[in-house]
Amino acid sequence: MFHMAIRIRRVSLRHDLQPLDSLCGMPLDEKARWAIIFKYQELKEIEATARACGVSREVARRWIGRYKATGGVQQLQKSGRKPSLSAAAASRAEQLLVHEETGGANRVALQLLSEGYTTKRLHKSTIISAAKEAARRHGAKIHCVRGRPAKRLTADTKSKRLQFAKANRRTSWASIMFTDRKKFHFSYPGAKVFSTAWVYKGTNRQATTVNHPQCVNLYAGITKYGVTSCHLVAGTSKQQSKYTNKKGQQSKNITAGEYQDVLKATLLPEGKRIFNARGVAQWQLQQDNDPSHKGAPAIIQEWSSSHSSPITVLGKWPPNSPDLNPIENVWAYVQGKVNSLGCKSFEEFKLAVLDQVKAVPVSMLINLFNSMPKRMAKVINLEGDKTKY
Repeated sequence: MFHMAIRIRRVSLRHDLQPLDSLCGMPLDEKARWAIIFKYQELKEIEATARACGVSREVARRWIGRYKATGGVQQLQKSGRKPSLSAAAASRAEQLLVHEETGGANRVALQLLSEGYTTKRLHKSTIISAAKEAARRHGAKIHCVRGRPAKRLTADTKSKRLQFAKANRRTSWASIMFTDRKKFHFSYPGAKVFSTAWVYKGTNRQATTVNHPQCVNLYAGITKYGVTSCHLVAGTSKQQSKYTNKKGQQSKNITAGEYQDVLKATLLPEGKRIFNARGVAQWQLQQDNDPSHKGAPAIIQEWSSSHSSPITVLGKWPPNSPDLNPIENVWAYVQGKVNSLGCKSFEEFKLAVLDQVKAVPVSMLINLFNSMPKRMAKVINLEGDKTKY
């Protein structure tokens, strides 16, 4: 019994001598290693050095031996397995992997083999690891994405967006009304769908939907001071259009004639009402490049003359530029609000859309209009490319 107790005590003492860094799973830093060397040169004994430095004899012996063998206390380089791809091949793998038309890692492996970067076809996991490491070397990260790609802007479109942004860097957006047509789809009848939801990992978010949802097709305009009334147009479910297309048939979508009526009945008088209430006599109307909008300048000029209201069209609106129109943010806000109501019938849904458009907070409009100089600056910085707005 007595000998057993002594033996246990010795084990305990050895445990006490283990370095804190080793107990925490962390190696000694270079300063601590040199401290061991200097103390050993002073004491000339490994055990005494270990006690003085608060490390185990094994740790002290290792770094003293390393110093004697190499004259330093540097970590030895591990041999490890040689990389399957050279630095040049890894960089080429990164370049091919992020190129939209190359395809996935399997195709990249074949391409590297055909270009002579490898002597055999490598596994896709090897290609991905090498490409990620190559990206990290120049401070970038790559990852796999799925789904439909975003629309790429043409050089001509980028040029037009850039010219518009430069021309409107100092525009006073407070005297402009942004307009647009929007289809609100009744996709979740009877179900409340919120913009965010929590689910257990491994499960998907689900809601009752319909394959061919009814919709509310409308025009409206926003200003920094308020939103116009909505104008329902052709394409709204359960609504018969009085307008005809070029073939003389009842129109199922907006026509030039109907858009002229939208201007005269809603957008122009509503704009005048909102701006006059703020003491703004002269203002501009923004519209996109929909073919039905071509005759708008003449209609606006005629209406302005007859109503003593100086209104003009905001010129040279660039194509494919929903990110420059803050009304798109309003549409997303309204759609989210309506989806969360759980409307049970289409009529209830239609009324909810009109009510939510009317209830858009002025504070939101102010923030959106205040963002316009930043949007122009961002387009200029991106040389006409799309922004994240």
